[in-house]
Amino acid sequence: MASASPSWAILGSVPRVLAADADLPPGADLSLALPEPPRVAILTIPPRIFPGRTTSRSFPSVRAVDASGLLLLHADQGPAKGPTVIDLPSRRESCWRPNVAGYFVLDAKSASALPLPNPEYIMHPGHLGLIASPADAGHYMVAELQMILGGDRADLLCFSSEAGEWVTKDVRYPLPSRPFSPNGVVSHSGRLWWVDLSWCLLTCDPFADAPVLRVVPLPEGKALKSREAWGLLDKYRCVAVSG
Repeated sequence: MASASPSWAILGSVPRVLAADADLPPGADLSLALPEPPRVAILTIPPRIFPGRTTSRSFPSVRAVDASGLLLLHADQGPAKGPTVIDLPSRRESCWRPNVAGYFVLDAKSASALPLPNPEYIMHPGHLGLIASPADAGHYMVAELQMILGGDRADLLCFSSEAGEWVTKDVRYPLPSRPFSPNGVVSHSGRLWWVDLSWCLLTCDPFADAPVLRVVPLPEGKALKSREAWGLLDKYRCVAVSG
């Protein structure tokens, strides 16, 4: 990333996939130029990260970003040839998924990409967040909040770059029985913030040994009924870090 980059940027969520790996500079896993807003910055990745053909139904996407220059990319690795087996202490199952999941932590500063291990553990990319460690420069955490409708407990599935493996943290789920819309996850002030544009935000410190979820309501009069304006709200509402 150039030293003259602007202090903030608008990043397109769908990267451009090159025709060949060699189209990037030697040793680079990605390319990202940051034009002055309101021009949109487009991430460029090689086919070794997204080997499939980009279509309206199959495409890589940036799922989360952090002010440190880290990005979380969802890029499936092609059609699945068998069942997906999940073997965690709190979750054991076998299911069929159309594609082999792939998730990468990208570092825009070093132009590097690190594939996350065991991507099959992830249930929904819309509940997946990324945050740089506020206490240990160079380290980060990827976390997914996995809720069960009607339950008062949830799993916080965490991958720490320091530990190099996934761990599951049991958390109390403070909301009543209602689907929590997967409208993205924001990192701010050393915490992750899960966003439901129709209802509220949930936040916690994923680095804590025993994270505590806290509810942050929307401004008065802005909460909607479950599934009200489903599929439309992200055109009119947004939660992001400013300043």
